[in-house]
Amino acid sequence: MGASKVAVSKHKPGWAASVWKFGVGTVSAAAALVSILSNTSSIKTFLDSPKKSLMGVGPEARWAGITPSSDTATSLGDSIHLAVTVTDARGATLNAITPVWTSSDDAVARVDEGGTVVARGPGAATIVVTVGKVAARSKITVRQAPAGIHLSDSVLRIPEGERTLPVADVVDARGARIGSAGVVWRTSDAAIASVDSLNQLLGMTPGKATLTAVSGELQETLPVEVLAVPASITVVAGDNQRASAGRPLGTPISAQVVSRSGRPVPGVSVEFRALEGQGSSSPAVDTSDARGIVQTLWTLGDTPGRQHLGISTERVTVLPVLTAEADPVAGRTRVTWLTENLVGQAGDTLTDPIVIRVTDLDGIALCDLPVGWSTPDGGSIVALGSRTDSLGEARARWTLGPIAGRQRILVQIGNARTMPLFTARATGEPGPAASISVRAGDGQAGTVGGALAKPVVVRASDRLGNPVSGAWISILPKTGTVFDSTARTDSAGQMRVRWTLGSTAGVQHMILHLGGAAADLDVTARARAQGAAKLAFLPARATGPGLLPIAVTDTYGNPVAGQKVRFRASGGAVTPANMVTDVKGQAQTRWTPAKKAKKRSVTAEVPGTEARATLTLP
Repeated sequence: MGASKVAVSKHKPGWAASVWKFGVGTVSAAAALVSILSNTSSIKTFLDSPKKSLMGVGPEARWAGITPSSDTATSLGDSIHLAVTVTDARGATLNAITPVWTSSDDAVARVDEGGTVVARGPGAATIVVTVGKVAARSKITVRQAPAGIHLSDSVLRIPEGERTLPVADVVDARGARIGSAGVVWRTSDAAIASVDSLNQLLGMTPGKATLTAVSGELQETLPVEVLAVPASITVVAGDNQRASAGRPLGTPISAQVVSRSGRPVPGVSVEFRALEGQGSSSPAVDTSDARGIVQTLWTLGDTPGRQHLGISTERVTVLPVLTAEADPVAGRTRVTWLTENLVGQAGDTLTDPIVIRVTDLDGIALCDLPVGWSTPDGGSIVALGSRTDSLGEARARWTLGPIAGRQRILVQIGNARTMPLFTARATGEPGPAASISVRAGDGQAGTVGGALAKPVVVRASDRLGNPVSGAWISILPKTGTVFDSTARTDSAGQMRVRWTLGSTAGVQHMILHLGGAAADLDVTARARAQGAAKLAFLPARATGPGLLPIAVTDTYGNPVAGQKVRFRASGGAVTPANMVTDVKGQAQTRWTPAKKAKKRSVTAEVPGTEARATLTLP
């Protein structure tokens, strides 16, 4: 058998890369049979059209053979030309034949009517040529040989903090992707861009690095730029300012745009917008400078209250909102008290809350204004809200101070520099009488049986010490007398008692009783004896020879102390002749009677009074 050989177009390792880069076909060592370039047009026509079955081969064909009987393509698109030899029964070669070519798998290798096979995909296929009743087979294997790495990008740009999967394909000499070949990525600077175990690229910090795609001995580099992108906006200055409504704030609004790593991001367009439609900013849009700073001047709207300014830019989801206080102005603000005739018990909380309403001059409610309360006369105030509500009203619970009488509450609306204080008043009334106390007249001294020089002044007080008028007090003297047994306190909470002392000298007591009080009040007075009214010799005691004791008392029998007593003797002598009574109203002298006198007597008297007595011896 003299079957012809076929020319096969294949890539060789030494020049595979140049084929892929420059797209130039090559001719195999068996180029004498078929040129790959000359078959390009016919191959394309064949691939784009259905196969043709050619019939009409004569019965003289007895054997067919294919050269080569097997071959391998290393790139998709490679072509292999198969030659068929047909002989008759005598072994003579038949030239005028029309063979029929078929492929067992067109996805791997497709053959045209001229016997040219084109590699389509990895795998193996059997090419069958049929001539009449005879057939021949050739095994074609497509096994792509890596010739290079194809990158989808010339420069890969990735935002800081984000991930991406770089795309690179291992290709054969004709640039076809080899699906089974994998690529491993390496980075030149992991601090800028890192690669994880899944070949994902993470932008770490802004900067430039180089990625290298590696597959076996093949390598290809890809420049990488990690871009600083806005991640957050931080307010640097200008938040929580205040100014009169309709006026610009004193400090410009300043904010900084930074990346995820905290680096300033220049060249970012940032918008400033008043959220309630109140006021304006100039400029409304600013571009961040080299430090990532943007600025604007915020002019407040005409309506008093809190106003807000939003700052926004693309890619930043959490956006700052600034707050400013637009202060009301006295000439354009009206404050009305909605509660009047406030009366309560001193020290207690008023039953109803106090209410104010704040409006403009047209009566339109001014809501969300700060309200401050104070109580200069004691007591306390508890605000039921720090700002006016949607009706322009503010409420507070007022606990009156402990001192009864007129009390004030002061209200500050907005800023004290633009709004005056507003004053409300309430009357604190004393509570029920809880105690009584002596204000004057306690501990006086007077004469028994006589009225004290000054009245005893008693005050009734509530639990906080406020005087209570109209309180009934019972008067119970233990000695002496009073005009009434009960009396009421006057408008000053006081009651006056005229006390006539009893007849017994010494400390006298008067009890004052207030119903509900914890204890009664004991008022005292010291009663002095009246002037000397009686003088009497006392019975002789074993006090010594010749001693004569006497006692001086008033009309009630109370001893009179400190009273001068004069002694005179008839028929004898007394020593001393003058004495002063002691605290018991007593005094004594020594009498020596004459032995031969006809009359012996001693007379004791209080000079200037009728108090006198005479003692005569038999």
